[in-house]
Amino acid sequence: MKNVKIITIESDFGAGKKGAKLGPQALLKEIPTTYIENLPLERIVPNEQEESHMGEFAIHIESILSIEKLALQAVETAIDASQTPWIISGDHSNGLVAISAYKNKFPENRLGVIWIDAHADLHSPYTSPSGNMHGMPLAAALGLQSNTENKNKVDRVTQLLWKEMTQLGAKKICPKLLPSDLVFIDIRDLETEEIALLENHSIKHFTPQNRKEIGLQKIIEDTLQHLSHCHHIIVSFDVDSLDPSISCGTGTPVHGGLLKEEAITLLKNFLAIPNLFAFEITEINPLLDRIHPMEKEAAEIVLASGCLAGS
Repeated sequence: MKNVKIITIESDFGAGKKGAKLGPQALLKEIPTTYIENLPLERIVPNEQEESHMGEFAIHIESILSIEKLALQAVETAIDASQTPWIISGDHSNGLVAISAYKNKFPENRLGVIWIDAHADLHSPYTSPSGNMHGMPLAAALGLQSNTENKNKVDRVTQLLWKEMTQLGAKKICPKLLPSDLVFIDIRDLETEEIALLENHSIKHFTPQNRKEIGLQKIIEDTLQHLSHCHHIIVSFDVDSLDPSISCGTGTPVHGGLLKEEAITLLKNFLAIPNLFAFEITEINPLLDRIHPMEKEAAEIVLASGCLAGS
């Protein structure tokens, strides 16, 4: 990664457990000062006191939309300065930000997204079993609305706010991402509606079983080949892609995930590509594991991946 700008989105409105908003600063404290002291840094911190439409099936959607608009401006400013955004976000609902900023700046370009995560994050308010919006950023990016998979009766205000979220950005582009331009790595905890979307849209994805059968190097090669037509690529790394034996300091840990060396191998390869647009790391929750703090493990992965070496 070259000419890095760090953008922290210190919000956990989208998560089911509190504490992820502390993750960005916790991670930065674990990275030696020499790596980051000369890097530009912009903090996006929400006003926790703001009134917000809760939404039974899109909890805190109004607050999340407000924080995403601020973060969008920060990413667009980085683009204008020819900087590579390194986004450290509290929860993964903020994964929509970099995608939206890119499409707002380059509406005609094809954007590839590599989503390293235990979850597919393809729910919408119409399908979500929890209403937690860290499970919805890709549904918003794909512009998913009410469809035959609906199981929730969504109130009118939430419907309007969700539509606004799918159109995030001044140009109101929707969809922002095509199913053919998305690759999942290590997904393993999916609901029926998400499985149907993967199958119906033929979305490229790799499970832990695929990792064991064909190996990481083949997954890396296949991923980059699949996205070779894209102008730029975003890499989004949710730490719940890691196996909980490393750390359970994240909101929704799932067994069978990546080992630390495997995560380093993936990021070393993906963050070295010449058309990288942005890198996001997310869902570090310092309150959930003090025996093996996730921020320490994540810092070691970040440093070993070399993502700050060229800054």
